[in-house]
Amino acid sequence: MNVQLTISVLASDRPAALERCLDSLMPLMMQVQSQLIIVVTGTDSHVREIAARYTDQIIPFAWCGDFSAARNLGLQSACGEWFLYIDDDEWFEDVTEICDFFLSGEYQKYGVAVYNQRNYDDWQGIVYSDFQVSRLVKLVPGSHFVNPIHEELVPRYAPCKDLEAFVHHYGYVKNQKRTNAEKASRNLSLLLEDIRKRPSYAKNYVQIVQEYRQAQDWDKAEEYCRKGLKYCRKAELLPFHRWLQADLIELIYVKGNYTRAEAEILTILQQYKPCEIVRLVAYLTLNKIYIKLNKPKDALQYEETLAYMDHNPELWHQQEFGYLSEMKVKHPNTLYKIRIDCVEQALSCGDTEQAIYFLSLLPWEEEIKIQEFYPIFDFLKDKYADLFRDILKEFPADSPYLLLQQVINSTDLSKENRQTLLEQCVQNTQSYHLRYQIVKEAILSEADFIGIVTAFELEHWKTCATEIVNELTDIELPKVWKMLPVLKPQAGFYALLLEWALYERQLIRGYLTGQEFIDALKEYAECILTYYKEQYCTEMFQDQKSVFLPKECRFGIVLSDALLKLKLMELPEAVRLLRLAITLNPKMTGVIHEMIRLIIKLLHTPSANTGEEFQALAMQMKDALSSMLQKKEYEQALPVMQQLCALLPDDLELLRLRQRLLLEMI
Repeated sequence: MNVQLTISVLASDRPAALERCLDSLMPLMMQVQSQLIIVVTGTDSHVREIAARYTDQIIPFAWCGDFSAARNLGLQSACGEWFLYIDDDEWFEDVTEICDFFLSGEYQKYGVAVYNQRNYDDWQGIVYSDFQVSRLVKLVPGSHFVNPIHEELVPRYAPCKDLEAFVHHYGYVKNQKRTNAEKASRNLSLLLEDIRKRPSYAKNYVQIVQEYRQAQDWDKAEEYCRKGLKYCRKAELLPFHRWLQADLIELIYVKGNYTRAEAEILTILQQYKPCEIVRLVAYLTLNKIYIKLNKPKDALQYEETLAYMDHNPELWHQQEFGYLSEMKVKHPNTLYKIRIDCVEQALSCGDTEQAIYFLSLLPWEEEIKIQEFYPIFDFLKDKYADLFRDILKEFPADSPYLLLQQVINSTDLSKENRQTLLEQCVQNTQSYHLRYQIVKEAILSEADFIGIVTAFELEHWKTCATEIVNELTDIELPKVWKMLPVLKPQAGFYALLLEWALYERQLIRGYLTGQEFIDALKEYAECILTYYKEQYCTEMFQDQKSVFLPKECRFGIVLSDALLKLKLMELPEAVRLLRLAITLNPKMTGVIHEMIRLIIKLLHTPSANTGEEFQALAMQMKDALSSMLQKKEYEQALPVMQQLCALLPDDLELLRLRQRLLLEMI
């Protein structure tokens, strides 16, 4: 029985990565007549143990700085009709399409197949770019690998099959600086040596430009980009020429001399007349430049060229090469950002028609994408008020942003309609930016906002409540306090978080004093503890386990303990606990310092340690003092006043009597 496919894996000292790679290949090896060869370039014994679970064909290779040499060693043992080569830090998302390619017999019509390598820029797997790789090749007499780095299997013969399959690859993530620096240094030294030996080999220039771009050495990247363009003018090298042209356009932009970049890009367009995919990169870059230079220009060339390509989809296939692809040109992070920038450019020229055109090209059917632009819409609304009102009419009728503007700007809406629109807004978007405004509008219009508030995740509501309470004016704030009793029975946790935010604002910015300040601090601590006691079992609040609670919760515990010590008149211990509280919640430093000041004042006040008998006696003395003032017995009243002031320094009635005495003695 013939072997249809040989799979060759290059394995270094990454056992976990190797296992993930091989697991992703398992369905392919189980369904297609396959041979697996693992070339081991490292020394980790665990790698060999993992490899041995999947195949007997494990070939050791003493690393010599030449990837082709390692690949050729594996190729020597291949007996399949086709050859797939992969690194151990890559793994397939799904191999079903590749299985079908072989099982259907379709592979017999082709000489090579390409799939995508998805290169990630971060460990979260959010930012990535796809790169077409031709690593699935039909073997022919003389097949061998060339190039010491970025090796490729030659010869390869058309036709080529485009596969949608892709491998994940995190090899270019930049957070491990030392590893990336070592990798860049290794790759650059190999490429520079090969360029010295083969100065006209086009692929090396493409690869070294990418390495310098990765290292953000823009000058070197531009230097080798220009050198490579000189060698890529032959017809068979046009794909490399296109790639380097697009690279050069981006490089002269990223270096920051926008005037020079504009002139050179225009020269490239006029003199060299590049193909459509390169022109798209050029138009896109020119739009960025015009925004940087604040030079409003007609941005329609980009959209017209893009539409032309979409009407002639075969052009994408003909002109794509490596990273220079339809996905690169249409990447949402680039495409929609430039379109919203074009909206602003058009508004700055007073051209609402063009602004509406670019606005229509945004992904309105995908709220999760369109909500990224809500802050920009607000910016445009403030900057171009009258013009923005005109383009706002062209927003989709069900747009949450449009509905909110109708609520904000309409004075004749009934309370019921206002309520309905606000609830419709909050239910149709996950945008925190918009939801924040919806809540604020509900508060200011005194709408029933239970349905609005409960649309939030609790943690998001906690943030929103704090920010809104801190933004509202002292005149607006009573409206929030008024809503608490209505909210508590139906949405207790949401009400609790709102009350927490209100007491925090009151303590920090409310200028409370004396007992009123202490009472507010008690309520604040109670809000914190109630919130966390609903989430954690009682056992977690014991001394040994409380260290595992969130800092905010521990702050509430310490603050509550300090207030208890104050009540028991254990003032030094109360001060110690309050100072500990500051370390747990530094933003409350001012509030805690005020509480400590009040306690220190108590420590130096004799009345702090007096009982009911003294208070009764003090009342009698104040009555006697009032009687002396009425009788104008000032000389007798003065020593009594001095004695009482020392004992009752916080007594406001005594303060008034003292001022009266001093004035009448003048």
